[in-house]
Amino acid sequence: MIKKIIICSIFGLLFACGFTPMLKDFDSSNLNIQKVSYAGNNNLIYLAKNYLNLEETKNREGLIVSFSITESSVSTAQNTSGIVTEEQITLYISINVLNDKNVNLLTDNVSASRKLSISNNLSSDQETRRIEKNNLMQNLTQKIKFKLQLISRQQK
Repeated sequence: MIKKIIICSIFGLLFACGFTPMLKDFDSSNLNIQKVSYAGNNNLIYLAKNYLNLEETKNREGLIVSFSITESSVSTAQNTSGIVTEEQITLYISINVLNDKNVNLLTDNVSASRKLSISNNLSSDQETRRIEKNNLMQNLTQKIKFKLQLISRQQK
């Protein structure tokens, strides 16, 4: 009986500690962004814009954010006849954040990679690449949102 009471009280303390994830209530409209610019592959830019959902406010005071998105693909395994059987896809995003006085607040690079098996079916391989790039971009934009939220909290 005492063990049950102790276990219940430990769980009660853990669940009532007040922990909330930082990105739970992330609202990009709270960011005061004067200008956002993207450079890189159009498909990757489209994904980044959708996941970040950053809106520009036509203010003279605000952040100036620029992203440079690149990707690389490297074969990591070949069979005995020299045909590629596995490749690694890596996405890179360079971030530069300036304030309205052109003071650099953040210069950073984030990257994510994933290894993919290659088959003889070209259409399924392309679909797999597309899905994995989508997943990698979603992970990278979550990291970027976290960094932008930290900057916005420092600005207040």
